[in-house]
Amino acid sequence: GVQVTNRGSGEIATVTIRGLPDINTTLNGQNIFTASGQAYALQDVPASLLKQVDIYKSRSADLIENGIAGSINVQTRRPFDFTGRRIVIAARGIYADQAGKTGENLSALFTDRWKTDNGGDFGMLLNLSYVRTPYRDQNATAGAEVPFVNGNGAVTGGINWVPYERIFPTRGGVTENPIWTAGLENGLSQTPGSTLSINGVAVPYVLSRDAVFQNDFTGTRERPGVNLALQFAPNKDAEYTFEAFYTGYRNTSFNDLLFSFVDWWGGPLGAVNLYPDTNVVQSRDSVGYPYSFSSGDLTVGRTDSYFFEMSGKWNINDAFKLRSALTYQDSKFESSFFAMRADRVAPSISVNFNPGNGIVAFQFPDDPNTAVDESDLTNASLWNIAQLYDNGNKNKGSAFTWDGDGDYKIENSFFTDLKFGFRYDDRKASEAQRTQDAPSLAEPLSNYPDLWYVNSGFFDGNSDVPTTWVVPNGHAIYANADTYRNLYHAKFPNFKTTDQLSLFENFNVDEKNMAGYVRADFKTFLVNEH
Repeated sequence: GVQVTNRGSGEIATVTIRGLPDINTTLNGQNIFTASGQAYALQDVPASLLKQVDIYKSRSADLIENGIAGSINVQTRRPFDFTGRRIVIAARGIYADQAGKTGENLSALFTDRWKTDNGGDFGMLLNLSYVRTPYRDQNATAGAEVPFVNGNGAVTGGINWVPYERIFPTRGGVTENPIWTAGLENGLSQTPGSTLSINGVAVPYVLSRDAVFQNDFTGTRERPGVNLALQFAPNKDAEYTFEAFYTGYRNTSFNDLLFSFVDWWGGPLGAVNLYPDTNVVQSRDSVGYPYSFSSGDLTVGRTDSYFFEMSGKWNINDAFKLRSALTYQDSKFESSFFAMRADRVAPSISVNFNPGNGIVAFQFPDDPNTAVDESDLTNASLWNIAQLYDNGNKNKGSAFTWDGDGDYKIENSFFTDLKFGFRYDDRKASEAQRTQDAPSLAEPLSNYPDLWYVNSGFFDGNSDVPTTWVVPNGHAIYANADTYRNLYHAKFPNFKTTDQLSLFENFNVDEKNMAGYVRADFKTFLVNEH
């Protein structure tokens, strides 16, 4: 009933219980969250800080009511878990073969406990962790499947359709609106000779992909963590705990994108090949003058989460026990995003949407009639600087929480326990963002050598796709943000410079809630056998 999903960037990102992601998260039984969210980013907790993880698929009255899917409780180590002094130091390296780099996983634990003069116990534990993970994800994908007029073309009520012209859902001068409907459960018919009605004319169509694209996604993620716990037990009937827990997240990711349309019908056309016994296009030998772009997308994210707890447990007598905790937490997430595109119109593109291995194949052939090699996608002179996207986010949250629980053993032939509790939570959260974009700068990328970023070894050369290409360098743009904002601002005055930027708060909540419960446990016999 428990699944981990959304694998990417070298880790699992989502936990679901019975297929549902709405999970309540707790730290040693106390509610915990990340930034403005309702739950904690469990992947931010390094494994070396964990004692155990408990998963609750069903809820009893003493558990926090949030999360319809269930609850996950993360337990950390505490000094009274050990009998005495313990020192543990661990270090290992993990080699990421796709990234070609080694990441570090370092941790250290020190704990000890002492007897006090009055016979009590005092313990201290310090646990440190640092994990750095380099990653690389690579994808090559075909675009959406859409209809095209077949190789014979068509005439529909005064509209001339050239061979393999794309049929959009709507078009001026066409009475049918829409001509076809996107998102159908079974899609359009793939039977040879299938038609669409256009101005009352049955027009035979073929189905083909509208684009091809590939991503070379690289980055480095760091997660520092610290856990400090102090415990004091003056006698066997009382125990006090103070805990300070910190987790951090640092991520810099660069998405190196190459995109090209393969739907243009206005240039020289090569042969179009169908899958047998279908109207679905498998390959196109040549699509003339496709619009293509590359994009260097850099995202820098940072999270800092602090959690403090002061708690106590008391045995009032053999039958009655009390527990109480006071917690405060503060969490903040910030991110910045830059994406700059470079575009061109290539002489042609050849594409096979599935050559047999399930991975799209495409290449940009050279035009022998020109002096430049158009197949060399690393040549910056083939590209023009296009749009710029500049975004930022800041999410934060904090909470002050008090709760208490009692457990009273009842000497009764029917009832066995009476349990009760109360929780008060004062939660604040806010989200702010900024977004802006600018049209194409329309300047040669070759004029800005500092912007060139060229990848290599895409798909290890194991597929018939471009293995290297140039994109605007997101790292350079981020490091010199003032320069490139000013560059676009000079041509597009509405594009803001650094000193003009501000975050717009679009979410702010101050929430106070209280919850209480009373629970009685009982036992009886359904069948009494002698």
